[in-house]
Amino acid sequence: MGNPLAYPLRLLALLSLLLSAGCASQSASPGEGLSPPQHGIEDVPAETRELFAVSDPMEPMNRWVYRFNAEFDEAIFLPAVGLYETVAPEPVRGSVANFFANLGNLTTFGNQVLQGRPIAAGQSAFRFALNSTLGLFGLFDPASAIGVPQHNEDFGQTLGTWGVGEGAYLVLPLLGPSNLRDTTGLVVDKAAYALIDPFHTSSLFNEYPPLLALQILDLRYGQSFRYFETGSPFEYDLVRFLYTEKRKLDIAR
Repeated sequence: MGNPLAYPLRLLALLSLLLSAGCASQSASPGEGLSPPQHGIEDVPAETRELFAVSDPMEPMNRWVYRFNAEFDEAIFLPAVGLYETVAPEPVRGSVANFFANLGNLTTFGNQVLQGRPIAAGQSAFRFALNSTLGLFGLFDPASAIGVPQHNEDFGQTLGTWGVGEGAYLVLPLLGPSNLRDTTGLVVDKAAYALIDPFHTSSLFNEYPPLLALQILDLRYGQSFRYFETGSPFEYDLVRFLYTEKRKLDIAR
């Protein structure tokens, strides 16, 4: 399992970097908009840099995609989210989130089976059955009300539990941080969901295209992250590190 203090120590080093970078950024002029980081991780002392090094052989391309995602987010996603919050009351937004989370139980269930976790798989199957019936097709969440835990598993995590390495870091257009293993897992999850789908829920997106747009909107609404608002000139490096660490924890749990 390695040193149990490894993750806390690396995160502590990262927090120190965030605080120092945030203080340095206070002298920046207001109203600069989406200003990309002016420094890279190479500006950090080598000892500290090694603590959160991530394999990123395609870094120039990844940074370009990161910038593209930031500009698309500011121009398209965030105005759409603002409009969504204006026209849809909070209970409606909650029901939309419940609906898509309920569909996600199917993917989670399949991956839990592949991971050899029968108890967790049974909980996900029960959540889907209960929320799809008493919860009115998933618009409500009676499963959580009675204490059934919500799990989120994907094929990238399944590959990780099988011992597949993460591979090189990637920034996907619009989707954001990933790596070769998780990108492969994403493709497999989507293909399996469309091909197997015993309840034919994937046909909903074919019959009602606006439903896909609503799902994308719900995903962005549920994320509090805003590009270039961390106060750090090393934001790209920090996001890369935190994503990588989070995925390690997702697989290890």
